[in-house]
Amino acid sequence: MERRIAVSHASGIVAQAILEKYAAFGLAPDALLLLDHESSAGKRVAYADGYLRLQDQNEYDLSGCSLLLMPEADAALESAALRQGCFLVSHAIERDTPALFVAGGATQPEIAYSETSQRLAGAELSCLLPALLALDQMRPVVRLNVTLLRSAEFRGKAGVDELAAQTIGLLNARGIIPKVYPEQIAFNILPESADARLIADLGCFLGNISCSSTLQTLNVPIFHGFAAAVQLVFASDVSVEASSSLLAALDMVAVQKQSAGPISDCNQSFSCVISHLEQAREQPSSLQFWMVTDPMRYGLANNYVNVADFLLKSFL
Repeated sequence: MERRIAVSHASGIVAQAILEKYAAFGLAPDALLLLDHESSAGKRVAYADGYLRLQDQNEYDLSGCSLLLMPEADAALESAALRQGCFLVSHAIERDTPALFVAGGATQPEIAYSETSQRLAGAELSCLLPALLALDQMRPVVRLNVTLLRSAEFRGKAGVDELAAQTIGLLNARGIIPKVYPEQIAFNILPESADARLIADLGCFLGNISCSSTLQTLNVPIFHGFAAAVQLVFASDVSVEASSSLLAALDMVAVQKQSAGPISDCNQSFSCVISHLEQAREQPSSLQFWMVTDPMRYGLANNYVNVADFLLKSFL
C-alpha cells in the first residue's frame, strides 16, 4: 500500500484495532493519515514504535487520499469524502447494496468501477463469516440458528464506561442510572431486538435461498470480546472430524476441545477460537459449536485491512 490511507475517529476502539493491524503488517507511518473530532486534533496516537498526530476530520482536505476508512457513522464526513474524491470504506454507512467481506485467500469480490463507497460487513458478521462460508461450501446450509453475546464494547467507550461505573456503584451499595443501556447491565443480561440487516447480509453471503436463519442477541456484562453459539443443519450428513479439519485450516482460526472464553482465549487477539464442535445425538446432518473472539480485531480490523488492500491493488 503506497498510497495514503485516512482513518477517521482514530481515537476510537475500532480505529485503534485497525492501527494495530497495520503496525503488525509494517505499513509505513507516512502512508497513514489519522483523523478525529476537532477536540482531539493535535493529540498524538501511538503507532508502531512512534506516534502519529491527529488531524481535524471536519476540516481536512481528503482529495490527496485514496481511501477513507470510517469506523463510526458520520454523515458530514461521508459527504466530504465523496465530494473530495476519496473512496469511502465503512461498516457504519447506510446503503442497500450487499456488504463487502474479504478474507485471506478467499475469492476476491467484483466491484463496479462507478462505485465511490463500500459498506463493509459488521463486527459480528465478519466474525461468523469465515467459518460459515467454509462449512457452507462443504455442504449447503439449510438452517442456521445463532445466539450472539455482545460485550460492552459494542456500545463503544460509553458502553464500557457505563459497565465499569455500574459495577463499582453496585459493589459499593450505590444506586445507578442507566444511560447507554435501557436497564442495568452490570451483573445482568439484556436481550436486544433482532438485527434485520445482519440476517439479510447472512442470506446474501450464504447464497442459498432455501436457507432460513434465526438470530438472538444478548448484551452480557463483560467489557470486551464476543461469543456466539452456532447451530447448523445441512442439506446432507456431515462429519464432525472433517468439519473440524476444515475449520482448523482457516486463517487465524483455532479449533480446540476444551472450553474457550473471549477474555481467557482471545483478549486483544486477531484470531478466533472454536470449541465444543459436536453433533446432536442421531442428527448426522447437524452441527453446533461455540465461537469466541475479539470482534473489533478479528472481525472489523481484519476486514477493513483486507478490503483496503484489495481495493488499492485491484480497484483504485
